[in-house]
Amino acid sequence: MKKLLSIVFLFCCSYVHAQSVPHPYAAKINHILRRLPAAGPQQLDSCMMQIGALGAAGLTEMALMLQPPGKGDNTRLQYALAGYAAYVSANTREEMRKTAIAAWLKALKLTLQPESKIFLIEQLQLFGDKSVVPALKPYLLNPRFCDPAIRVLTSIGGSEVLMALEAALGKAKGACEISLVKRLGDMRYLAAEGMIITKAKSEDPVLRRAAIFALANIGSEDSAPVLEAAADEVGYGYDKTGATAAYMLYVSNLGHNWPTTPAMTAATNILRKCKGDSLVHIRIAALKIVTDILLDDEATGTLMMAVDNKDEEYRAAALVLAIKHMNAANAERWVQKAERADGRKKAAIIAMLANSKQRAAISLFTKALKDSDPQVQIAAIDAAGQLQSIEMLSPLLTMMKTTDSATTKSIGGILLNIRSVEVPGRIAIAMQEVPPFAQLTLLQVLAQKQATAQEHFIKQLLNSPDPAVVQAAKSALTAIGR
Repeated sequence: MKKLLSIVFLFCCSYVHAQSVPHPYAAKINHILRRLPAAGPQQLDSCMMQIGALGAAGLTEMALMLQPPGKGDNTRLQYALAGYAAYVSANTREEMRKTAIAAWLKALKLTLQPESKIFLIEQLQLFGDKSVVPALKPYLLNPRFCDPAIRVLTSIGGSEVLMALEAALGKAKGACEISLVKRLGDMRYLAAEGMIITKAKSEDPVLRRAAIFALANIGSEDSAPVLEAAADEVGYGYDKTGATAAYMLYVSNLGHNWPTTPAMTAATNILRKCKGDSLVHIRIAALKIVTDILLDDEATGTLMMAVDNKDEEYRAAALVLAIKHMNAANAERWVQKAERADGRKKAAIIAMLANSKQRAAISLFTKALKDSDPQVQIAAIDAAGQLQSIEMLSPLLTMMKTTDSATTKSIGGILLNIRSVEVPGRIAIAMQEVPPFAQLTLLQVLAQKQATAQEHFIKQLLNSPDPAVVQAAKSALTAIGR
């Protein structure tokens, strides 16, 4: 009993002594904190200079003043420490930065509060350098601290960081293991590939998912068997490890390596394997990989064959991909294909050529205005709107003589957007020869274009037997100020 009382007495004495230890920088620190947040840049700079003047010992004391949650308000103190971390990160403050690193690392070692450790580690992301790597290594194995430590080390970068992360992966478990795998994958660290391949065979689906995506990011040929087998196992469908998505990412990344043959072979195999309607999105992704690897001429040939596929979604995707590989020569190849195509496919090719602003296809668009298939005509009209080409003005006006009212309104909207001094005059002449409902549309176009020079032609329609045309002519004259 006496021994127990002695221990309690000694502990109490030690606690009282600890509480009475003076804090030589407390007054200066509190004075600085009272001035924060600063009223302006000059005051802020003054406060940062005063914090720097505390030196390593003062900065350590300041960091150790952080209170655990519920025991005090850390707002001003965290504001000051975070502000100083940003302040010393400037290239012109190298000595201040070194002092701050020394103080931070000492405080990090002394503080027992997890929240304080996390805060101090996170601030090192602003001004830390490779000198902090040894101090942060132990935290890579602690679930509470590994994520902020990984972020800091990643921001520092370099071979020392990569080797530290790789070494930690060999010992880490649970959440730390998963975080390290992800980060080494993001950093595409080839030396860790072998270890990550082992993790890709884990029974834990979360770790396995992290590992296969890490391998996909690294993009080494050695990972191909593992990733392909994982995608094959799920039939290129969805599963919680994301095997299919990881393999597609891998093949895409592989396409950026030289030689490109492994990527081309893998993507071609995917196209061969994934024939089902439910896997069209996989085929589209593989098609993109193939055409990204090929030169424009070769890619265009591949996409032309893809446009003949029975799947509409696949055909549409091929046409979207074709725009990236468009040039004058390839545009002519697409024009020739459109001329041989049936109505739906022809309309789709016209839309693609219009979206890629291919003026070489204007002759195709002009002919298409007279096509017997309505969807081809509509595509040609839309193409005229996309290109806003004066060459299509006459065919459009001619079409208004025989087309329906809905199409006429569409053409009217396009005429508004064709910018040329010739447009109002040619509209005014054509207006005399079109049906009344088309005259209404053209009068509105002239009014909106403020075609004052066409007053004579507008007045001719005042004699129209159609009351609606007469009223529209009067409105047009009013709009142009006549």
